[in-house]
Amino acid sequence: MSATTCERAPAARQQKKVTNVLRVAAGEQYVGDILLDRKDRVWRHADTIPADVVLKVLLAFSRVGSMAGQVVSRRDGQVYSWCVMAGN
Repeated sequence: MSATTCERAPAARQQKKVTNVLRVAAGEQYVGDILLDRKDRVWRHADTIPADVVLKVLLAFSRVGSMAGQVVSRRDGQVYSWCVMAGN
């Protein structure tokens, strides 16, 4: 194995994986983050956020274009609020 195969691409050519961070809270308590890639797809999310809330937040962010909002979980009826923490 040569040294040239171990080198990484220059930092200018590497693209960021995460472009948006959506912060989710239940009432006043922080629940977790939803990380979106450059195509606004979920790259990773906290296990503490119910799956239906992840979907509803993603749809509200991508379709409506909102920077914050509230959704109700189908599983427990809890109101979850969300906001965009980092943008493109």
